[in-house]
Amino acid sequence: MTHPNAFRFLREQVNASIQIVVDFGRHPRTMSNISKDVMAPYVHVVDSFTDDDTTEPFESRTTLLFFRGRTYRKDEGIVRVKLAKILAGYDDVHYERSVATGENIKVSSRGMRSSKFCLHPAGDTPSSCRLFDAIVSHCVPVIVSDQIELPFEDEIDYAQFSIFFSFEEALKPGYMVNELRKFPKERWLEMWKRLKNISHHYEFQYPPNKEDAVNMLWRQVKHKLPGVKLAVRRSQRLKVPDWWRRRR
Repeated sequence: MTHPNAFRFLREQVNASIQIVVDFGRHPRTMSNISKDVMAPYVHVVDSFTDDDTTEPFESRTTLLFFRGRTYRKDEGIVRVKLAKILAGYDDVHYERSVATGENIKVSSRGMRSSKFCLHPAGDTPSSCRLFDAIVSHCVPVIVSDQIELPFEDEIDYAQFSIFFSFEEALKPGYMVNELRKFPKERWLEMWKRLKNISHHYEFQYPPNKEDAVNMLWRQVKHKLPGVKLAVRRSQRLKVPDWWRRRR
């Protein structure tokens, strides 16, 4: 289900299966959860940055923090309107309201490739495709989403190439920008190199290649199977209500 609204009216019919989802934001907890289901990356919208071989990547990326997208969202996404006010007036911050058209996507791609950090605030649900646009643009993601779940996290350490701020931290006037301005160049370069090394994990290809998104997703499903088999076998042999469900 590659969109938070996908299968919205059919989810009860697939409740017993392993679900591949991009977000748990609109899934009832009784139907979908991190223990049995698999997180998938959104398909990135911008083109992958395949020739990112500049000798001075830190200096060539002249924008400190970049965001371009819809600012009026629901639920957790309300933070986007608040961030627009918090981030206004900085010469090295680009925060712009935009909609997804062919030309706007090209503009966003150029902006990401010329920025050190790319902002990923929550959308209507905790995640959006913007995070994966940043990854394939080799722009260090700045994630502001308290309830986000991330794909392949048992194999990939996002702290090696991303920065996380809570809603509370991000909405402190000046706090996030000041933290990014004093971020060490050496640490940023390590993250940039790491992004270049892991971005292939977020490519959906047919036929799939080793370690691409499709290959990674099937491996994640394989990892879930022992737990699913355990749950199925226990449910088949229990003759009393499951006592573990009554524990607090």
